Amino acid sequence: MSAQVLYRSAEPRDERLLGEIAHATGYFGDPATCFFPDLQLFADLWVRPYLHGGGGASFVVELGGEVQGYILGAPDPDAYRRAVVQTVQQRVLPRLLAGQYRRPWPGLLYLLRAAVFGGPHADPETFPAHLHLNLLPIARGRGLSGPLLELHLARLAELGARGVQLSTTLENAAALRTYQRCGFVISGARRTPLWTPWLGRPAVHVVMTRPVT
Repeated sequence: MSAQVLYRSAEPRDERLLGEIAHATGYFGDPATCFFPDLQLFADLWVRPYLHGGGGASFVVELGGEVQGYILGAPDPDAYRRAVVQTVQQRVLPRLLAGQYRRPWPGLLYLLRAAVFGGPHADPETFPAHLHLNLLPIARGRGLSGPLLELHLARLAELGARGVQLSTTLENAAALRTYQRCGFVISGARRTPLWTPWLGRPAVHVVMTRPVT
């Protein structure tokens, strides 16, 4: 018998679990340890802002009562930026200065590379919202991504967002197919050396977009 599937809004109480899922899937669906070994720092940067003022269109999917994936979204880019700044000022920097992160420096080096070798972005006026979607391996191949995206898009429409964008790479072929089935199109592409230290070659970064209203 298949496990019961439940979709619900993401809440601050989900932060620890979503941080673990984000880190477990952060390297093209595999663990992010190779380029960002500190799980807590990764979670603080990539999950916390969405759950503390920067989100508003985020959902989780449970299988048999256990959270196995999520979609984290930010319909308002200004609110998201404020949440990121607040997270860095009130959580990341104090923890970093207190030595509470175990292995922060490889991750900080990645952030520097990302700032230098980042991928393309869509027009923020037309596509102000953005999203991240991740599923643990046990939840893949069950058709769960489509409903997560539909819930997210419906919430964006309720909030009046004109359009949404997301960033990925051509390495993530399964994700590309999922997004395209839900109406996303590739609006820009750029080959960058960001991932060369870990992939052994450059990767093509793409930005995908979809109108909402």
